[in-house]
Parts: sequence; C-alpha cells; structure tokens
Amino acid sequence: MNALRCAALLWPASVVALELQVAIARSGQHKLPAEAPARSSRETLLADFNLALAREACRRMAARCVFWYPDFAEIIPGIESKRFHLGFGSYLRTPEREARVAFSDSLWRSSSRLLAFAPVAARFAPSPAGEITVQTLRNARVVSITSSQQHAYLQRLARAQGLEVLGAATMRDCLAALRQEQADFALLTVLGAYLALDPAASNTPTFVGPALVDHDLGGSVHIALPRDDEKLRRAVNKALAEMRRDGSYQRLWRQRFPFDFY
Repeated sequence: MNALRCAALLWPASVVALELQVAIARSGQHKLPAEAPARSSRETLLADFNLALAREACRRMAARCVFWYPDFAEIIPGIESKRFHLGFGSYLRTPEREARVAFSDSLWRSSSRLLAFAPVAARFAPSPAGEITVQTLRNARVVSITSSQQHAYLQRLARAQGLEVLGAATMRDCLAALRQEQADFALLTVLGAYLALDPAASNTPTFVGPALVDHDLGGSVHIALPRDDEKLRRAVNKALAEMRRDGSYQRLWRQRFPFDFY
C-alpha cells in the first residue's frame, strides 16, 4: 500500500508533456507573429491546412504545441536556433536545406509557374505564338518570395538573362508587385499562387508557361525539424502515417482544396 502511495505521488512529476514551438508560414493577411490565421479567405487555406495538420499531429504525439506565424524566410533559421521545433512552409527537400534542418516524410507535391498580366506577358513573348518560359525570359523584373527556391533559382539566372530579381515576404506581396507594376512576372508555387489569386477580381494575373519541377522548383513538400532530434522526426512521421491510414489527412485536405496534390 505504501509503495502504491509513493508511486502515485511520484507519477505527476515523472510525466513531462512534450512542448513544441510550431511555425506556420503566414499569409499576407497576418499582421502579428502570434496571430491566428483568418479562415474567411481562399488565400489563407494553405496556412489553415498546415495549422489543422499540425494540431492533429500534436494531438497524436500527446504534445502541447504553441503556434507562431512568421514570414517564410524566418522559419528555417528559427528551426536552426531552436526557436521553433516544427516548421510548416511548403518546404522542398534540397541539399542546401538538408545541411541546415531535417525533414519529415512527404506531405504533398509542389511545382512552380510564372504569373503575369496578359498584356505584360505578350510584350515578353519570344514571338506572337511563342511560349514564355523562365529559361527564355530576358530583361524582365521578376519577383519571388525571399529565401524560397524560386528566388534562389532566379538569382542564378539573373546575370545571363538580364533579370532584375525582386524579393517579397508573402504571396500577396508578390502579386501586389505585379498589380503596382513594380515587377513584370512572379515566380511562385502553383498551389500557393492559385490560393492567393482573387477569383472575384475583374483583372488578375494568369499563369504563364509550363509548370516547373526541375532545379528544386518542385517535388515533395515536407515539415522542417531540427537535425539533431531524430526522436521528434520519428514521432512526426508516425503521426502522419497514422493520419493517412485512417483517412484524417485526406479529410483535412479535401475540406480546403478541390484537387489532390498528395
């Protein structure tokens, strides 16, 4: 009886809940780092999906999670510095990033495309019937999200193709640069750009040229994690696998998107 009483007294102190700082890349509508995403706009659906996915993963890991909404460019440095334990930002797995952070199993698949207003795109077409591609684009101003793979790729092309590469914090900022004629084209992820476009607007930029997956512009999307926490990576992957097996992952996706990328 005494042993049982001692065990009962020791039990609360011996169980320490896992506490995780979780970063969700903010959309253009988020004003404060800790502000929860609004769910009334199509633009925020990806952040909303990431938040719902993170919450369900936290529940399955029995973790207490605190959510933050920084700019995309802040998340990987935040993972490296241990400010964040999990980073949701539609991250492609690249050698440069793998030198800095670890990654979960695949979430869904991404690709990139150029966007522009039709009259602007027509000015840069190689011929009246010619198709614009990133590789054939010359002497144009192109905006992308700072620290993204699209931004890095454009910088590699800039000198040879006479490109002026501009950086912005969010999808909304990139599209605003097109509307305000500060940029001729934007190079963005297809899903993110689709969600950021306003379907009710009378004049919106359109996708130009083919979808791109080479040069780290597409591929599988992952959660970023600290490189030295293999236990956390295994726990996250276990939670994701369980969600796919019981259909929870598919349900969360289809509540928000009319197409399957996973």
